[in-house]
Amino acid sequence: MSSRLSSIEVKRRNRINVFNGLLSASTATKPELAGRLGLSIPTVGMICDELMREGLVREAGMQASEGGRRAMRYEPCLDRFRSLGIDITRRHVYMALIDLRGEVIAGERQRFPFEDTEDYRKELSGRVEAFLEKNHTDPGTILGCGVSVAGIVSPQQDRVLYSHVLNVGEETILNHLTAQQLHAPQIRFFNDATAACMAECYSHHAPDSFVFVSLSNSVGGATVINNRILPGKSGREGELGHMLIVPGGRRCYCGKCGHYDPYGNALLLTERADGSMQAFFEKVRAGDSELTQVFEEYLHYLAIMIYNLHIATDLPVVLGGYVGSYLKPYLPRIRELVGEQNIFEEEEEFIFSCEYNVEASAVGAASYFTKTFIESL
Repeated sequence: MSSRLSSIEVKRRNRINVFNGLLSASTATKPELAGRLGLSIPTVGMICDELMREGLVREAGMQASEGGRRAMRYEPCLDRFRSLGIDITRRHVYMALIDLRGEVIAGERQRFPFEDTEDYRKELSGRVEAFLEKNHTDPGTILGCGVSVAGIVSPQQDRVLYSHVLNVGEETILNHLTAQQLHAPQIRFFNDATAACMAECYSHHAPDSFVFVSLSNSVGGATVINNRILPGKSGREGELGHMLIVPGGRRCYCGKCGHYDPYGNALLLTERADGSMQAFFEKVRAGDSELTQVFEEYLHYLAIMIYNLHIATDLPVVLGGYVGSYLKPYLPRIRELVGEQNIFEEEEEFIFSCEYNVEASAVGAASYFTKTFIESL
């Protein structure tokens, strides 16, 4: 019996590996896939034929002639299924569609202040429907919809427990959203920082293990070990915005003083530039002395946070969120500030900016369904 189960599992893993191999390579021949994956050509051929019948793989033309018999190239049908992600903030909603490779097909940020009302729920449903229509997406191709919020969600990811940012508890209208209203077969909720971290985890560029810091309108994060996000005991993992950094300092939105959030959230920058992060950094690059001073103070506290996280975990730190997507040109300065505090000689760089420069929380929430689908092949 165990041998039978083992052979079934081996076949399933082979299917997943072949499909992932095509996702990574874009196109490949059966011999190329066999060589890369350590499988026999007949095994790869059988799996490709199965995936073609299921509409997940198609022929992509003959290989260029190299003097012998030309082999057929195959490619994944990236448009066969899509996943939808929605990030809900106090002032905006961001919607993202991703394909089976996890690449963003379409994304749209709309000013849509959150209200815990039935009217908000109805309008959100209408906006999602319009977004899908605009991007020529049949709801029948949607694998699922992930909803990201700045708050704590249940371990089953089926409801929001509370959100200080949105000022809601378990009675929130968000918990009355249905998959049908979001034009998807299933719905799951995610903490926004965890969702952004998922986007990084599922990319092909992130380290296997790292600490993720989400620098958005609120600050959060997650710890990743061997490509798995640590779940925590009570679903409160990664609340980095509430780490005490300046005892008796600025008041956090939670009511306590000295937490990192009032020193690291994105609003500290955007509120100096008419609500635009892009405008803020354009003015910094142009030499605006006042905003340059604001940004230098921001980096000062960010460096303290990075140092504390690294010294506690000995892991790389990846900076994401609204601010993180703009920080790549400033990594040398950030590393310099962290280095002033570091007591160890580092053998390699450990501070990185995020891979996703679009709304990572929506992308990560959508990625859950893509990843789950591939793992179910």
